[in-house]
Amino acid sequence: MNEDTATDTTRRRNPRGQGDRLRAEILAAVARLLDQKLSGNPLPVSLREVAREVGIAAQSMYLHFADKDQLARAVAEDGYQRVVAAMRDADTQAAAQGADAGERLRAQAHAFCTFARTERGVIRLMFGHNSSSFAEPGRTHPARLLWRQWADAIHICEAEGLRWPDGAEQTAMLLWSALFGRFALWTSSFGRQDARELATFADRVVDALLRDAHR
Repeated sequence: MNEDTATDTTRRRNPRGQGDRLRAEILAAVARLLDQKLSGNPLPVSLREVAREVGIAAQSMYLHFADKDQLARAVAEDGYQRVVAAMRDADTQAAAQGADAGERLRAQAHAFCTFARTERGVIRLMFGHNSSSFAEPGRTHPARLLWRQWADAIHICEAEGLRWPDGAEQTAMLLWSALFGRFALWTSSFGRQDARELATFADRVVDALLRDAHR
């Protein structure tokens, strides 16, 4: 008997006519299993698959990574470092061209969206599983690097005299949340996945934040 046909003999059968109840229980069970999968298996590929993609023996993987969790952590950390580097490069280029703090913020927002769009698998790993799998408190989690970059971008705006009613950190969180949320919708099955949509949304969010600021 395979797992698809096996039944739990310890479960009492629902009375006749309560098929909807069983259906609801099945859906609830799937939801629980999905939560377990997301927190317990953040990397949806095996070490053997990675080795085959690289063109090395599977045993060679263990010289660098003890298991999938360690590999997932390394990929996520690298992702955070690369997206922050892209944002910093965009900021530096904008500043070199004489952009003010608002336009520098816009450049970083675009850089974040570009990274998310072109590195979908990595960004999902970075944000798509329980952060407790890193076994670190929040202040040392690798996402802190990206959070600090958003906060610094808002502080640069403050240095030019801009102020937000809710403060710099809440404004940074609002921007980050809006962009990531829009990316999540953009990648959904009903999204058109037009790169211009992400860029346009980034512009609108930054414009809205700058309008809300006061000197």
